Amino acid sequence: MWNKIKGKATRAFSRAVARVRSVSREGWSRVGYYAALALLLAILAAGSSAYRNRSAQPKAEQPAAKTALSARAESALPTPAPTVEPNPWTWPLEGEIIGEYAPNEPVWSATLGQWQTHPALDIAGSPGEAVYACRDGVVADAWCDRLWGNVIVIDHGDGWQSVCRGLNTLNLVEIGGEVRAGDVISAVAPSVPCEADMPAHIHFEVTKDGDSADFAEIIDSRGTQAKP
Repeated sequence: MWNKIKGKATRAFSRAVARVRSVSREGWSRVGYYAALALLLAILAAGSSAYRNRSAQPKAEQPAAKTALSARAESALPTPAPTVEPNPWTWPLEGEIIGEYAPNEPVWSATLGQWQTHPALDIAGSPGEAVYACRDGVVADAWCDRLWGNVIVIDHGDGWQSVCRGLNTLNLVEIGGEVRAGDVISAVAPSVPCEADMPAHIHFEVTKDGDSADFAEIIDSRGTQAKP
């Protein structure tokens, strides 16, 4: 009796397992189809998105090409002009040089009747013509001399001084007053007493630490500056 019951139960269990397996296979077949379709669609969508993003991104420049472009651009830029410092000197008078700078060679003075050195420039001008400060400075002295007429000395700093002799007035400057290059400091006198044999002119001297210097060389070495 027990064996019959056990046999029936075993056969029922086997039929139930077979049924479950059959249903599972049918369900998996349906689910697997849809799952595969969904996976395929997802893969296609991802590929399309990646392609769009790749097309939207700008192409990176090649380093070599970029370097060559920069080099060409730099070579096309204009070369900056060299910095030129302004010339601090200017001529005190527009006129011909009628007495050359000769500090070491004797020059004959017809007025004094003797040979003497000439550590200055004689610059011709018309009586009353303006005379200018040759550089910024301070009026160090001004006086009337028996041989040279009216004299003005300007201290330009750094050991430089200029001396103008043969002037017609001292009223345009005062000792200790500041002047700028190109300022009118006086005018040409009708003559210089100790050089009366020459046309109207100024006797113009420049010194550095007390030693005379050739003004023509000084101004040319800094870039020739036109006379005022």
